[in-house]
Amino acid sequence: MAEKKVYDYRCECFKDLPVRGLLHIMILNILLEKEMHGAKIHREIKNKFHLEVPKAIIYNLLRRMERNGYLESSWEVGGGGPARRIYKITEKGRKYFETSKNGLRKIKEIINKII
Repeated sequence: MAEKKVYDYRCECFKDLPVRGLLHIMILNILLEKEMHGAKIHREIKNKFHLEVPKAIIYNLLRRMERNGYLESSWEVGGGGPARRIYKITEKGRKYFETSKNGLRKIKEIINKII
């Protein structure tokens, strides 16, 4: 089975594309399935969307999204490792995701016409 290419977020090919503006929607999409810590979210972005994003950007986005009420977090202590902040999507985050998804469908139509 062929391995999927993983695109580096810092790649010149994304310089003029709004990938950065989609990262928060990617995070919400991932957290719809289950709550998880930041490093796992980072891995899921790479696995699901084939995009390599610096961890610092993910962690900054998670904090901002929590301040805006789209996520909430709690500390997971124990399990033999260090304490980890676990993120889960809020009802406000779910509504925002659905609204964003509808907007992306409209943009997809435009992009399909362009390409």
